[in-house]
Amino acid sequence: MEKTMIDLLKRASLCVLSSLWALQLPAQSAISPGPEGLKERERLYTPADPAAAGGAKGVIVNPELPIEQILAIPPDEPRFVYRGLVYGDERRSFSFENLPMAKYDLIVIYADRFYEGLRLSIETDSLTDKDRRSISDIVNASDPFFNKKIIHRVAGTTGRGNPARCLVTQYRDGPGTVTAVYKKLSGELGRRTFKLIWLKDVGVGWQIVQKRDLYPVTVSRKLLTPQHYYAEELNNIRVTNRIKNLGEINLGKAKKSAR
Repeated sequence: MEKTMIDLLKRASLCVLSSLWALQLPAQSAISPGPEGLKERERLYTPADPAAAGGAKGVIVNPELPIEQILAIPPDEPRFVYRGLVYGDERRSFSFENLPMAKYDLIVIYADRFYEGLRLSIETDSLTDKDRRSISDIVNASDPFFNKKIIHRVAGTTGRGNPARCLVTQYRDGPGTVTAVYKKLSGELGRRTFKLIWLKDVGVGWQIVQKRDLYPVTVSRKLLTPQHYYAEELNNIRVTNRIKNLGEINLGKAKKSAR
């Protein structure tokens, strides 16, 4: 009897989570993670700090598209990735609450594109062409499940012992099993993630030190390579002990990357 009640409660919880997720996604959303994807999100992102009173809010006026997800990352501690709330009939408004006091960079994710203002290097970028080739080689050889990688931006300091970071889209466009709870990828589906990667020059080349998933999803194959933009408007946002109103944000001047 007790086991039956526990099972019923588990199923009811999943139904509630699915309903909440449905409320956060536009009706025509191209990215729908479902209950298992929702659980993955809960594990992936950094919990807000109930003791912190700070945060930020705003509305994206350009592009005029529904936001799938918005993230805040402190450049000094990029391991921490905070998920914002997206709301409004057009899903263009967002807010972050209970953020610790710090400076943050934002990532705004849409179905077919994403905008980011990440600071990848504390110092002025001094990487050489040789450094960039070495970084490209090691990144492309990593994470063999993802058979394709696109390095959107990379910055760092040249020289042995120095660091670099890069922002990458990784995707798999062929058959394969994602996890035990996901169905196998079919001809219509692929697996994709945005990833922040830390590297270090170890003398004989660059080595990956740490990686941080930002938005892993299973999507239709036509959405595996979203367009990337760098937007200064999403960079260096200072959060104190109150909610900062960023007002209307126009990303029309963002720099479009080559695919």
